[in-house]
Amino acid sequence: MRILVVDDTKLIREMVSAIIRHQGYTPVTASGATEALAVLQDGNIDLILMDIEMPEMNGFELTRLIRKLLKHWVPIIFLTGSTEDSHLAEGIDAGGDDYLTKPVNATVLSAKIRAMARIAQMKADLDEVNIKLLQLTQLDPLTEAVNRRGLDESLERAWRIRQRENTELALIFLDIDHFKTYNDNYGHQQGDQCLKLFTGIVQNQLLRPADILARYGGEEFVALLPNTSLAGAEKIAADIISALQQANLPHAFSDTAEYITASLGISSSHLGAKDSHELLKQADKAVYLAKQQGRNRSVTYQPD
Repeated sequence: MRILVVDDTKLIREMVSAIIRHQGYTPVTASGATEALAVLQDGNIDLILMDIEMPEMNGFELTRLIRKLLKHWVPIIFLTGSTEDSHLAEGIDAGGDDYLTKPVNATVLSAKIRAMARIAQMKADLDEVNIKLLQLTQLDPLTEAVNRRGLDESLERAWRIRQRENTELALIFLDIDHFKTYNDNYGHQQGDQCLKLFTGIVQNQLLRPADILARYGGEEFVALLPNTSLAGAEKIAADIISALQQANLPHAFSDTAEYITASLGISSSHLGAKDSHELLKQADKAVYLAKQQGRNRSVTYQPD
């Protein structure tokens, strides 16, 4: 646990740091706002002990600024020589969590540090649970691919990154060929199993952590490929078609092949899409052309 001590008096910083080290934690010191903000920007801090009366910027003002700048919560305990209730209330309103009067009592400070450590750990555990819950809400329960909601958010985020970093964003729209016929003849339970296997086959062709496979709906999927060229997306599409052939998932009722195949549409941000929604529409149009041309193939969108 790293604890930031912000106080313009060197002796106070040294005394408080000694107490922190005695408790087995790591002290980091700052003499004022400038140093404190630099520490918070460069390193992970788990707790802040904040002096109130400082010449550069007082502790209340600095706390308000920290609460605005930091996206995550860090507990702040004020160190003050005042015992007035109004002073305490102002500190809480500024964004503080507790206060400790000077001169600092080692026993009391140690107890407050332990209490804040427990609270910080509880919040970290809760944040982890919330992240997992959010991830679950963005996964398709059958295939465990990203669901439509997750795709919309990921696509919008990838488009913003593309604009900011001036990179290429590619997208592959996949539609399993003759899947209704598959369900009608093999049954929906076998159809669900087919969707799971199909997802695994496609996912194995997406080799980078940033690549995302999403279930768009029914038997339709979308592969989101950040920082990928059009040629790179075409290579991945060819690999998917080849992998499906090698997997040879039986489909005796298909008019295209005796195994599960798919029609793929490819688009890239370099093909004139004005936003992420248009990029998706371009890939969807390319899928339609792939079906017209006989299925079990990929087609790259061509601007009019």
